[in-house]
Amino acid sequence: MKPVKNFKDLSERQITASAVSIAGGADEAVLSCVQTLLQAGIIGHVIVSGPVQEIRKRLKNINADRNLFDIRDSDTSRACADAAVAAVKEGEAEILMKGHIESEIFLKSILDKESGIRLSRLLSNITVFEMDSYHKLLGITDNAIVPDPDFDDKKAIIENTLPLYSALGVEPVKVGLVAATEKITDALPATIDAENLKAACGNRQLKGFLVDGPFGYDACISKEAAENKNLADSPVAGDPDLILFHNLETANAVGKAIKFHGGAKSGGLLLGASVPVTFNSRSDRAERRINSLLLACATGSSAAHL
Repeated sequence: MKPVKNFKDLSERQITASAVSIAGGADEAVLSCVQTLLQAGIIGHVIVSGPVQEIRKRLKNINADRNLFDIRDSDTSRACADAAVAAVKEGEAEILMKGHIESEIFLKSILDKESGIRLSRLLSNITVFEMDSYHKLLGITDNAIVPDPDFDDKKAIIENTLPLYSALGVEPVKVGLVAATEKITDALPATIDAENLKAACGNRQLKGFLVDGPFGYDACISKEAAENKNLADSPVAGDPDLILFHNLETANAVGKAIKFHGGAKSGGLLLGASVPVTFNSRSDRAERRINSLLLACATGSSAAHL
């Protein structure tokens, strides 16, 4: 399968229409994005949890066909989250979507030991960017969930991305491990973790990935910078599909810089659950919400055929 290079390619890819379960659907921005993909045939069925009258009112405001939305009446945030997660757990939906609901409550339902849908040892976040200054889609992780990952966490964060990249047709996934320097030093734990992750990849503990580093951000993202630092032989430097940062603060800051200063398009997913999860904030624009759903639909559709 030819790798997906941008969100336009992704929107035009033939995928099986997915069923989506929305936690807290009394939100016109959320419902409008879902309706767009319903009309495009990318989403085939929608389950919405929340106050039924509020949801019906918002569907009417956006001129949506109410018959296309299966409303599960829920009167509290936790009830909304539990109902949406239950729909996934019972096989009614391949995608979980965060709507108008608190992130903490949403995550608690996903992680619930009895009724939740966590699959990996931890949940993690990835944001995928499309920008004119880079030749393909670029993922950044973890920029929203795991604040200070240790070696095992970083290994799991990388592994969590495999279903997404498989759906995007990327194999192997080139992972750049970013630190302040390419020199291995005890003073910078990011460099030690990078050395160990590279060794783990070499020992086939990270199947489907090609991991290299540590790199400064410049050498990681630029072929020219990599050549100037005598890293031209690296199969990853200047050509990563995914960048793993040492902590959430760094990943979050770089991601926002790419978004605001680089004018990048983006979409994001929560990974490590039994299905892809969209985890957008209320301030996200429609384009980002739709891109996130496109990533989720592709990932869910691909997983269904494994």
